[in-house]
Amino acid sequence: MASSFLADVLIILAAAVILVPLAERLRVGAVVGYLAAGVIIGPGGLGLIADVEAPQAIGALGVVFLMFTLGLEFTRERLRLTPAGVYGLGIAKVLVTATALATAAAYAGFDWPVAVLIGASLALSSTAIVLPVLGDIGKLTVPMGQLAVTVLLLEDLAVGPILVLVETLGRGDGPLWLALGLAVVKAAAAIAAIVGIGYLLLRPLFRLVAGVRSPELFAGTVLLVALATAGGTELAGLSMAFGGFLAGLLLAETEFRHQVAADVEPFRGLLLGLFFMSVGMSVNTGLLAGQSTTILALAAGLMVAKGLIVLLLAMAFGSPPGRALRLGGMLAQGSELAFVTFGAAAAAGLMEAEEAGVLIAMVAVTMMVTPVAVKAGMRLLTRLERRGVGFAAELAGEVLDVRRHVIIAGYGEIGAIVARMLKAYGVPYVILDLNPERVRRGRASEEPVFFGDATRPEVLQGVCAGDALAVVVATDAPGVAEALAAIRRHQFPELPMIVRGGGEADVAGLRRSGLIPVGQEATDTGLKLTGAVLDLWHDLDGEAPG
Repeated sequence: MASSFLADVLIILAAAVILVPLAERLRVGAVVGYLAAGVIIGPGGLGLIADVEAPQAIGALGVVFLMFTLGLEFTRERLRLTPAGVYGLGIAKVLVTATALATAAAYAGFDWPVAVLIGASLALSSTAIVLPVLGDIGKLTVPMGQLAVTVLLLEDLAVGPILVLVETLGRGDGPLWLALGLAVVKAAAAIAAIVGIGYLLLRPLFRLVAGVRSPELFAGTVLLVALATAGGTELAGLSMAFGGFLAGLLLAETEFRHQVAADVEPFRGLLLGLFFMSVGMSVNTGLLAGQSTTILALAAGLMVAKGLIVLLLAMAFGSPPGRALRLGGMLAQGSELAFVTFGAAAAAGLMEAEEAGVLIAMVAVTMMVTPVAVKAGMRLLTRLERRGVGFAAELAGEVLDVRRHVIIAGYGEIGAIVARMLKAYGVPYVILDLNPERVRRGRASEEPVFFGDATRPEVLQGVCAGDALAVVVATDAPGVAEALAAIRRHQFPELPMIVRGGGEADVAGLRRSGLIPVGQEATDTGLKLTGAVLDLWHDLDGEAPG
């Protein structure tokens, strides 16, 4: 048993190592590589992996961590400021799309209750596909990307009622409206309980764990919180992915969010890749080959219908045509929920097994096509805009304006001096520190202090290092300067990094590493670090601020 499990793991890893780099070289994206790897090694391909249930179950955690990291980017204030029309678009997208697709299913010969189930299942889009694609093309933080994210979050709230619909239709007893009403009440109570407990316990818990100074324990606590919240929402009839988002949303209000995001990143990437491979494994290639014309026609019809509906609804709710067009293309695929609902419907006798197989294959095709289609569409729109066609003026407003801030590593005596001086000169800054007590004191003084390891590239990316004016290393902890020199060399070659120097030999070594060293006495060092930053500011503006 153990050897069989090990063999499956080795096959999965080998397929990913071979096909994902190939997909990247072909410029179709890693998602397509994972999906293709799953098809090849799965039961419908070479049959190297016979049982796909275990990879599917483990891979689903990748979606949880994906939504968890997304939740870390949100705050209550950000949700409050989201225009009401965005929420209206998400609700309308589910209702209008479900109605249109249910009508089409009824016209195709399905009974109305089953047609409603089909319409509702196909109305949702794939969070697991859309978010990585948005990240790959650099659109996750622009208005179109944020609009897609909000719509996907609202769709996750529909998972519970759809699962209840499957169960109630399968049993054939009890009024449907009562079952759906109870599901909504149960879900609302669960969300309220999770949010309440989270606000009371999460910050004290992470302060306690951070005080132990154990990176392994901190990472374990992050996993515990994310998975426990996901399990709670699943028990309440909602998706595990929505639970992951709730956990991230709660931690987004704390000073630990950047370190949390860095710790969960390796798990997210690995498990999400496994999820995509499990989707590929679920494709019935025999059925796809035998009914390829039907399946491909249904997949194309579904994507065109959903894309048009989203395009028209987005424009109706005030989105410019270019953004609406991109959003329609982004949300045109089916959702991973369809694998569950159609499989359960076939098991309950609500539809034939072959019908369920065709629908599942259709959804899998739309998910596999989306990364390639979106990237090709974006390239086409870019070419048109370069020729003066399309929506170039609209794109100008889609670029984030988070630039020219200073990242201070360490909030001890020197870090505090640097922060005070930068504030006096009006230079924006963010502070990273691994001492939870210093972080707590700083935040109590309304300083932008976050718990995070500045020698982790993921943490630096979380505080927008790519757009920063400089990094100021205000700590003399061993190894920090060397680690930052390596990060600068490989990931941020244009980012100035100003560090505390020592003797002449140390200063020379730091300079050879591409860092900017200054003196050692605390007050003198703090002033010199600040002076070096202001020199950079002066070079950009032509005159020092203030």
